[in-house]
Amino acid sequence: MTNTLIIYAHPETKGHCSAILEEVTANLKQKSADFEVIDLYKIKYDPILHEEELYTSENHNVSKENKIFQEKISAAEHLIFIYPVWWADMPAILKGFFDRILTSGFAYKYVNGMPKGLLNGKTATAFITSGAPAFVIKFFLGNRPAKIIRQDIMKFCGIKAKVVQIGRCTKLDDKKAAEIRNIVRKILD
Repeated sequence: MTNTLIIYAHPETKGHCSAILEEVTANLKQKSADFEVIDLYKIKYDPILHEEELYTSENHNVSKENKIFQEKISAAEHLIFIYPVWWADMPAILKGFFDRILTSGFAYKYVNGMPKGLLNGKTATAFITSGAPAFVIKFFLGNRPAKIIRQDIMKFCGIKAKVVQIGRCTKLDDKKAAEIRNIVRKILD
C-alpha cells in the first residue's frame, strides 16, 4: 500500500484504537509505504458544520484547513479510519469531519437527481472497536456501524471500503493486544 491517509478518531492515548494505530503505522513503515496520520482529537478538529459551509442554504465555503484535508484525500490511494463505536455510530468528531470534508462537488455530485461518487478508484479500510462482542453489533444493531461507513459514506463517494470490527474492547491486556496485531497484519498484508 502506498500513499495512505490514516484518519484517527479517539481521544485516549492508550487503548484499543491506539494499539490498532500503532500496528497499522508499524506495518506501513515496514513496507516503506508513504502515509500520514491525521489525529482529529490531537489537532482539536472542529466538527461543527457552520452555516457558511451548508450548501443547501446557497453557501458552500470550505475552510482553508478543510481544503488541505480534501487535497490529502485526493492524493491518497487508500484511506484508513480507526475509531470506536459509541451509541451505534462513530464519534461526533469523525462524523463532523465527514460533514465538512466530503462535500458536494468534491466527494460526490448529483446527476439527474442521483448521487455519483467523485472519489472513484480509492479504497478504504475502517478499523472499528466496541466494548460489545462483534456479533452483538452485527445482529442486534443490524451491523449499522459497518453499514454507515462502508455504504452510506464511502460507497456514496465512490470509495470501495471494507470494515474490520473488533469487539470486546473493554480492557487492553496482552491477549487483546496480540489479537489486534494479528488482525491488522492479516488485513494489511
